[in-house]
Amino acid sequence: MSLQFTDHVNEFKRLRAEFWNTAGVCEELRAYEARDNDYEYKILKGLVPKPLVGRTNDIGPAWQKSDTFFTDFPTHNDPQRVLSSTERSHIICNIACHDTRLYSSDIDPSSLDKTAAAGMSYMHLLVIPSEKVYNAVSMSNTELITEMKTHFLDFWNRDDSADKVTHAICDAMERRYTEVARAYQRNDNSTAPQRLANLDAVMEECRISATNFANTLRTNRSSADVVLGFHSHPHHSVGHLHMHVVLADPQFRTYSTLAHDWKTLSFEAVEHVLGGEEVELTIPGGWPA
Repeated sequence: MSLQFTDHVNEFKRLRAEFWNTAGVCEELRAYEARDNDYEYKILKGLVPKPLVGRTNDIGPAWQKSDTFFTDFPTHNDPQRVLSSTERSHIICNIACHDTRLYSSDIDPSSLDKTAAAGMSYMHLLVIPSEKVYNAVSMSNTELITEMKTHFLDFWNRDDSADKVTHAICDAMERRYTEVARAYQRNDNSTAPQRLANLDAVMEECRISATNFANTLRTNRSSADVVLGFHSHPHHSVGHLHMHVVLADPQFRTYSTLAHDWKTLSFEAVEHVLGGEEVELTIPGGWPA
């Protein structure tokens, strides 16, 4: 895959300008960064849903109004979900399963096609800062994203990284299976056995392909085509800066969603705009335009 670098640069510039030209955005950012739970947030997206404020996910303190699902991540989640940490950032695996087959209309408990909810590749990692940083468009320099990229590359070159990644991917897949199976039984016990049989057959195929992906990744990790990118406001789901790390090789995206490629702006484009450095117009191995 390749992308037209200038398109991504121009799009990030446009989104960044729109964000900073929004009336009241500076005040709202200050409240967000100060963890002001009395402020009425109207511009920033991806905060914890209002029904969850004051509740907990059984780990850590209750969610606050200014929180996101990535705020103080190690405090609110199972320690095993954090694959690596530095003083400034954490690497986690996308909580969604990578395989769209487990989100198709004949599998999802709602009978709706939810394949866009799957991960973007067999390996879909996220690098998130420890501090509260809203989004790439709200940043003023490249210091933090440079640290995030360095952190990932250091982790990726470690001997144990492939095992950690494949374990996290397997965990996400099995968690999706369990969620779907339980929903069948809650929704309609009379149809649950038939739907469970179909789910088990599909899940067996998913496990086989995931094992093949894992073996291929272990064998070719040093040459794997890894791309880094950002979803910029307002095209993001969580209101906390996070860098997507995805295997771009089509074979690793066979069963994953392509629905979010259009909004994934390359690290190089964001770095160029924030850093003002001259770079070549086409970056190989990036996102499709």
